[in-house]
Amino acid sequence: MELIRENHEFEVTVLILERSKGPGMGKSVALIVLVLLAAVPMAGYFLCEWESPQAQLTPDLARLGRNREVTLVLTDAKRGLRSVEVLVIQGGKEHKILAKDYPRQGLLGFSGPARMEEKIKLSATELKLAEGPAQVVVRVRDCSWWGWRQGNLTELTIPTVVDTKPPMVTILNSGRYISPGGAGSVVYQFDEEVGSYGVNCNGNFHPGFPLPKKGKNTYGAVFALPYDAIGLNQLEVFAVDLAGNEIKMHFPMYLKEVKRKSDKIEISDAFLNSKLPEFASHYPELTGKPPVDQFTEVNGRIRKENNAKIREVCAHSQPEQLWSGTFAAMARGSRKAGYAEYRTYMYNGKSIDQQVHLGIDLASTAHAPVKSAGGGVVAFGDYLGIYGNCVIVDHGCGVFTLYSHMSQIQVKVGDKVTPESTLGLTGTTGMAGGDHLHFGVLINGIFANPLEWWDPSWMGFNVNGII
Repeated sequence: MELIRENHEFEVTVLILERSKGPGMGKSVALIVLVLLAAVPMAGYFLCEWESPQAQLTPDLARLGRNREVTLVLTDAKRGLRSVEVLVIQGGKEHKILAKDYPRQGLLGFSGPARMEEKIKLSATELKLAEGPAQVVVRVRDCSWWGWRQGNLTELTIPTVVDTKPPMVTILNSGRYISPGGAGSVVYQFDEEVGSYGVNCNGNFHPGFPLPKKGKNTYGAVFALPYDAIGLNQLEVFAVDLAGNEIKMHFPMYLKEVKRKSDKIEISDAFLNSKLPEFASHYPELTGKPPVDQFTEVNGRIRKENNAKIREVCAHSQPEQLWSGTFAAMARGSRKAGYAEYRTYMYNGKSIDQQVHLGIDLASTAHAPVKSAGGGVVAFGDYLGIYGNCVIVDHGCGVFTLYSHMSQIQVKVGDKVTPESTLGLTGTTGMAGGDHLHFGVLINGIFANPLEWWDPSWMGFNVNGII
């Protein structure tokens, strides 16, 4: 209506000019008026679009806890965003959480931003909300001139339930002892449904898995203490319920000290000449460097990269137990090197590097068949630096086994395996001086002592008899 009124006023002015300036001037002005009259509807269509802006809140707000951070994403593909308002309403009382106007954009300031993302903190305790139903309301307007220049309005109403009470947890069963490099397990139960859960052990999080046969909202977790731990300073069940409330519950275990072995390994020129070409073919950046420098780079930097890849593989495990009984060692394999042995690498009588051996070396005949230690699914099968040709099997519940230095891999990722399944043949690939199998056990990416998993008594008391 306002635009039409302005056009009439302009038309009257033009008529006055036509009468005062004569026929020639009148025709020119009339042409300008026709152009303007054609442009006005087009400008109106452009400025008065009626497409509503979009609003999305994540994560789900079905429940609102003590402290919850959500992400609000606003978009408008036409005139852009003008303003947003976020409210929490309970019992007829409104609590304003966010009120924001967005800066105008464009040459004439007729537009707003096409997309905005807001981090919003919703605290039921700060807002003094009562337990029970409430609503979260989002109102967003765009820069359209539709509705007498008020813009298109989108109102998003999300019903929620205020829940500020953390879940209750009961520890049902757990092992009694753990040592550096050792593993354990625990079974626990909550009084409500939870969103995420697991065990924190010395700063490492071990995801839990459901145990429906043991009861409703009952879960288990297998965890490991790193080989270099000097104490057991954190061991707790952790969970976050659907409202975002957290619970941490300590459960006791006794720490058993272990004695670590150390060893010196002499690196010869013959060894360097036999191994470095293999590494250079996979890591071209080594080419041209002195042999000892190549060795230390492989043994250091590339070792770290390989272990990071192993942790990445072990970050995703099947949620159910795929093995049964005790893990099997390689048949007729004699032990050559042990778990968590501290190695000093010597060249011409001088120390050039130090590393820790996080597995057990087993030797049999050359190219001996390598069987899976238990039931599972192949999670990795490829060349992996110091480990050479390597296979990693996921046994579920965060438990993995690693087989390396193989001359040949005979399985592929996704294959289901049993203790009778052949994974490949032993060999000398990677940082291996002779034909053997390097065998490792990992719990959610942390190297654990394989000896425990070969021991039926230990397995019964610490894992199988618990989960």
